Amino acid sequence: MTEDQLRRLPAVLFEVGKVLGSDQEVGALLSRLSELCCELLACDACSVMLLDGGRRELLARAAWGLRTEKVHRLSFAVGEGVAGWVAQRGEAARIDDVTVDPRFVVLDGAPHTPIVSMACVPMVARGEVVGVLTATSGKPAAFLQSDVELLTFLATTIALDMENLRLHKVAVTDRLTGAYNREFLSTRLPVEIDAADGNERALSVAMVDVDHFKAVNDQHGHDVGDEVLCEISRRLRAAIRGGDLLVRYGGEEFLVVLPRASAGQAWEVGERMRARVAGGPVVVGDRRLPVQVSVGIAQHKLGESAGELVRRADGALYVAKANGRDRVEVA
Repeated sequence: MTEDQLRRLPAVLFEVGKVLGSDQEVGALLSRLSELCCELLACDACSVMLLDGGRRELLARAAWGLRTEKVHRLSFAVGEGVAGWVAQRGEAARIDDVTVDPRFVVLDGAPHTPIVSMACVPMVARGEVVGVLTATSGKPAAFLQSDVELLTFLATTIALDMENLRLHKVAVTDRLTGAYNREFLSTRLPVEIDAADGNERALSVAMVDVDHFKAVNDQHGHDVGDEVLCEISRRLRAAIRGGDLLVRYGGEEFLVVLPRASAGQAWEVGERMRARVAGGPVVVGDRRLPVQVSVGIAQHKLGESAGELVRRADGALYVAKANGRDRVEVA
């Protein structure tokens, strides 16, 4: 470890502790951790990949410094590429020049950031590999063995927290889109309703449906349809407020729980979601697919059940569809 790293390590560890103790969304949390690793190692980029529930595939969850918007689409089978090799063996890898290392592979959709050297270490929790932490540089031989040891230390520091978050997230989120699932909604929405009734504050929900989505699946296949749903989920998440909850309700339908939002405020969020989704085509390979959504809004009434609230939002959604789609209607 260099003197500079030794000097900066306490501050970085303090920041890591703050991040892990926060209530940030997992992607934002991992992105910040990647940024801290970059700062400490003075490298070009850093990424975090976590194993899926079946422990067969590494999925990119966050990165810092990679010039791509498609990091989330990157994945390696266990044993594939440097990351897969590290996950399979539970050993660190330090590569001075990736062009002469047979383990290094370039995937379709891989970042455009130049990678010449890299250090990749396993994240181990409860004796099992749960993911990998990777640092890369556009310069040859950029990493010393001390850098690998430092990266391993950081990976160990965050691995258990990441595994606990993963187990929780698997239980409450939709695997394809990363939105919350209906099981989460069934427990959370009644809690939000009780809070709204007890504190006499507003609560609304928005039902969102992708217009003409069946045509996407029919013309381009379900794999392309899945990519479209993932991108729409990201656009919806970017349009809602910090405390709002995005739920994949089923198929191409999403439901957004909007605490402290009146019908008018919810309409504004709904319009922002509609505009964000329709703002540009979804690019999948050489396809540029225009997308749009219809939105139905309902504000909770005192004494109304969760099911009744959702049904009213669904009714408003049908009105939006009947009135021409790509619009927001309020029940």
